[in-house]
Amino acid sequence: MKERVRALLSKISYIETDMELQKQILSSIPSNQTEEMETMVARIAEMKQQIIDLRRQIQETDQEEFNRIVAMEQAAERFKSLAKEKKFVQIHSTDDQGLCAITLNDGSRLECLVTAQDESGNWTVLTLDGQIKEYPGGLVKG
Repeated sequence: MKERVRALLSKISYIETDMELQKQILSSIPSNQTEEMETMVARIAEMKQQIIDLRRQIQETDQEEFNRIVAMEQAAERFKSLAKEKKFVQIHSTDDQGLCAITLNDGSRLECLVTAQDESGNWTVLTLDGQIKEYPGGLVKG
């Protein structure tokens, strides 16, 4: 990944974190303080526009990397949707331990961004290349 893209992603991450904080502040403002609420909503809208502009800069800098980012975001959203449908009893991600993988009964190992086991013992994984795969529990070593 180009250093410029990495820097833009860092800026986006910072703004997203700040925007979440601003949303929490907004929800705590008493409803009779409309002017303060309007100011906060305008600030959040400005942050959203900054993110849109930074994403456009990423696309202009490295279209291939931008496509990977978009594919990963879409896969993450699909994974979240699946999480609403299934009751996951165990979830691991690269954030937890730095490594995230499942080992199949044939000995092959699949590196992942996220692995989740549902209450039936079946596994759902988000792979490093942004694919969502599902495996029956009997195919995965415990």
